[in-house]
Amino acid sequence: MRVVRSGFGRWVLAATAIGAIVRIAWLVNQWNQPIGFEDAFFYHHQANLLADGKGFISPFPYLGAGISSPAAEHPPLFSLYLAVWSFLGATSVGWHQVATTLLGIATVPLIGLAAREAGGERVGIIAAVIAAIYPHLWYQDGIVWAEASAQAAVALFILVAYRYVRRPSVRTLGALGLAGAIAAMTRTELVLLIPLGVIPLALWTQGLPRPRRWRWAAIGVAAGFAALVPWIAFNLIRFDQPTTLSSNVGLTLASANCDSTWYGPNIGYWDFSCAEAAGTREGLTGGDPSDVDAAARKEALDYISANKGRLPAVLAARMARIAGVWDPREQVQIDIIEHRPEPVAQAGVTLWWLVLVLAGFGVAALRRARIPSWPAVAPVVVMLIGVLSAFASTRYRASAEPAMVVLAAAGFVALLDRWFARQRTEVTR
Repeated sequence: MRVVRSGFGRWVLAATAIGAIVRIAWLVNQWNQPIGFEDAFFYHHQANLLADGKGFISPFPYLGAGISSPAAEHPPLFSLYLAVWSFLGATSVGWHQVATTLLGIATVPLIGLAAREAGGERVGIIAAVIAAIYPHLWYQDGIVWAEASAQAAVALFILVAYRYVRRPSVRTLGALGLAGAIAAMTRTELVLLIPLGVIPLALWTQGLPRPRRWRWAAIGVAAGFAALVPWIAFNLIRFDQPTTLSSNVGLTLASANCDSTWYGPNIGYWDFSCAEAAGTREGLTGGDPSDVDAAARKEALDYISANKGRLPAVLAARMARIAGVWDPREQVQIDIIEHRPEPVAQAGVTLWWLVLVLAGFGVAALRRARIPSWPAVAPVVVMLIGVLSAFASTRYRASAEPAMVVLAAAGFVALLDRWFARQRTEVTR
């Protein structure tokens, strides 16, 4: 048994090394390039402000006019991670790219371990190999986006979830709730992993009386939400309007629900000018973000209410875009705009289709083996909820990519086994 485990470890270590080479090559290509006035700007400068003792303030009004305005545009974990580097003196964009790249490298073995828990060592090895080279798991590493931390957190969530499936205990279920909280502190919509991940697994646990299943579910959910209390409480006391994980929901909705994203060629996508009209500039110049968020959220919901008849078409377009079947050539162009060179964008679209098909086989293979697929499917469901609630972007699919790789690896191994079985059958005829 020890030899088998060490063999698995060597394969995953080799895959991690390949993943590191790919990501370092990408890092060199992106090294220390100026960052735009967008999310990367926010994370980079907020980390430096945190390291300087300024607290969670928005870098936009502070750097522009010296105004200290409370910030919760994004959950805090990625900024805190970069702030550790800044505190140690690594304050440049390049160093923050290195920090992000290390998260991406660490995600490779995490996915391998999660896949091993799901389907065995071969599935784990294949998953690690896919994770090493799959563009949607490394292209954001050189851009200083929180998606790198979200992918690592989701991989951890899947790993803990499948450990619970293999060896159920209330302690592991509590750890799963905490893993969901970690994910929620990287991207807001991932808070749904806590109830959607913990409750079904607790209720499906074999050999437990129903009352105990519900008790375990309550403990796991409570552990997850308890971990979020400090950040939520901090936000509730420093903004005009009630704010929990993020003050950016309204502007996200506003950018996705307006004429240009409900009609015409950009249906299902987003438009910054809509968010700008809803108050983005006020937030950038020092206005209370919660007031801006509340006004933008109301504007978006009013627009949806006034255009209900168009909603099915918009939701269908969002689903088609996120599935990669809307217009592949247009998707490549959009990905280029979102900081991906054309070869990377084209490879990403092509390999996504392959992963998508294999993941379908993976779900079926796990079901045949009587292994729950839900620990890997749950992050995909959460991603789809986020997309259908806002807009479709390749970047918004990032948090589901570790789950898709785990399922794809299970599908690949199942197809390989089926092919070998046919070969053996033909030989024996």
